[in-house]
Amino acid sequence: MGWRGFVLAVCFSVTLFISLNSFTNKRYIAATKATGPELFARYCNLCHMQPDVQSLTKEIWKNHVLPIMASRMGIIYPNYDPLRGLSDEEKDIIAKHDIIPATPIISKADWDKLENYIVSNAPDSILYDEKRLTRNIPLTQFTRKNIQIDEEGASLITGLKYNIDTKTLWIGNAHNKVINWQYQAGITKNYDVASTGVDFNFYQNHTYLTEIGKLYPTELSTGSYAQLVSDAETPLLTNLHRPVHSAMEDLNGDGIPEIVVCNFGNKTGSLSLFKKNKADGTYKEDILLPMPGAIMCYVKDMDSDGKKDIVAMFSQGDESVYIFYQQDNLKFKPQRVLRFPPNYGTTDMVLTDYNHDGLTDIVTVHGDNADYSNILKPYHGIRLNINKGNDVFEEAFFYPIYGVTKVLAEDFDNDGDIDLAASAFFPDFGRLLNESFVYLENTDSKAYRFKSYTLSGGLPIKSLTIEKADVDGDGDIDIILGNFAQTPGAVPPTLDKRWKSAQYGLILLENQLLQPKI
Repeated sequence: MGWRGFVLAVCFSVTLFISLNSFTNKRYIAATKATGPELFARYCNLCHMQPDVQSLTKEIWKNHVLPIMASRMGIIYPNYDPLRGLSDEEKDIIAKHDIIPATPIISKADWDKLENYIVSNAPDSILYDEKRLTRNIPLTQFTRKNIQIDEEGASLITGLKYNIDTKTLWIGNAHNKVINWQYQAGITKNYDVASTGVDFNFYQNHTYLTEIGKLYPTELSTGSYAQLVSDAETPLLTNLHRPVHSAMEDLNGDGIPEIVVCNFGNKTGSLSLFKKNKADGTYKEDILLPMPGAIMCYVKDMDSDGKKDIVAMFSQGDESVYIFYQQDNLKFKPQRVLRFPPNYGTTDMVLTDYNHDGLTDIVTVHGDNADYSNILKPYHGIRLNINKGNDVFEEAFFYPIYGVTKVLAEDFDNDGDIDLAASAFFPDFGRLLNESFVYLENTDSKAYRFKSYTLSGGLPIKSLTIEKADVDGDGDIDIILGNFAQTPGAVPPTLDKRWKSAQYGLILLENQLLQPKI
């Protein structure tokens, strides 16, 4: 979730206004002798990794999470409608996939034991980490430049990708525009597209755009994948289910590229592979995993067998990272290598060889806070997962940041190790607002020690997108973020007004490492 955060946030709502008593009287299920902890372990592992009862407050569990959890087991709370606001077409899709079972899978007595165990053991509040208030120092390695891009009202940038060959930054926004920007020339092109652009691919001198279709959660498939030529787009794939990220690559070496699409969806979704028919140029879909929340994918040979594999992150419900190993000609075997509890709010992933051992490590980010558990969470942050081989990834480093959503892994100071830069769309809007952007300088790679920097002065960064590139051509890597002025949930009104009236769309953090010294 972030762009792929609140837009991709879990949005469970409900249909029939039926009381628990009337529901369970009609479909009686015998109670078991299982205890509350046993029931929690049994049922909370059905759809996702089991969370810690104490990771959310009593109020959040009772009034927000438990009604949703109950509906997924066929129990409808009084005055709660899990399909509220959905169209008839969306309700039909939910019914087809049996998202809300018609028959409960747990008895009323067992549900009461489960609910009582959770509420009794959850804390009244989550402790605030005061140590974070003094851990940051002002960032001087980068100079901030605000750049006006969008003049159609509040800036709503949803996609950034830099083409190093043409030295052009491609920008998508929620006004259904695609904008080209270059460091010296400024805006070089600005044209309309069918829907909000969230990702770009560059393949053999062509540019391709992933369009999400419906911005907010829906079961309708109105997204597309199109080639951009001059000022026009040519759709290659249509009727995609809220796609948020794609990869174009010749996976089997036959000279014809395939398209991997992360159909984030809502309650349903998929990671899909599209193969091109040589005869007529049409594409056939092969669903690699029918699961909502596909948010990020990379193509990389992960087992050094000479075949291109797919690494994909899922961030909705069953938050996981899978490697899809290519067995033969476009046949893949999925292997889950990382899994996180659903309240982590997984939002982003980058691949890097952190320790220079030849194995690909995975940096994951967890901080979406746009859903039904909108509290500051101490387990939100950046996790560095080191590849130990044989599909084993161990968390070696965790850096907590409230509401972090995007991350970059790069040697920004040219000292031979990997630094991290992250943006937080859901920071503490009070005392830690400056942690909407954090730069972590690697000071001891083997001990996983980093020095933390934040920006001082100016309007705090508010971004769902982040990109890295040497945009000024001086030999070091700069950072680009896109301003997104809207906020799901409550923010201080004065701050909200300032973000919406900001006269810029891009924030360029220009690396001063190799700038001429005066």
